[in-house]
Amino acid sequence: MKRKAPLTFEQAKIKAESYVRHQEELPRLLEKATRKSERCYEFLLASWESLQILLRLLRAQLMGKFCAPADSILMAIAAVIYFVSPFDLIPDSIPVLGLVDDTSVITSVARANLTLISNFRKWETLVDRDRERR
Repeated sequence: MKRKAPLTFEQAKIKAESYVRHQEELPRLLEKATRKSERCYEFLLASWESLQILLRLLRAQLMGKFCAPADSILMAIAAVIYFVSPFDLIPDSIPVLGLVDDTSVITSVARANLTLISNFRKWETLVDRDRERR
């Protein structure tokens, strides 16, 4: 029986390009990531908030409400792909440890995009304030 090769972050970035080209498939990926993050909340710890921000950012980008640089969007989608993939460097079937590499990727992508995330959170705050005024 042939074993499936583990997904690397570079391979996830290549897959992310397909999601950028075919954005109609992105909501399904985001929903899958949301469900997994809810199931694995206690194991994600600090990276859980970063993942939630990336998911909100991607949804806002998809709806045309927020504009982010293409390379940042590609990295965020790749992180989500890596997170939902059960066959990455440390398979998700290994309890607790299976999420260690996922959290590392999420954290790395968030750190690489700190300015974008900061700008996105400011934008979210302004949007929320605007809603409250109405």
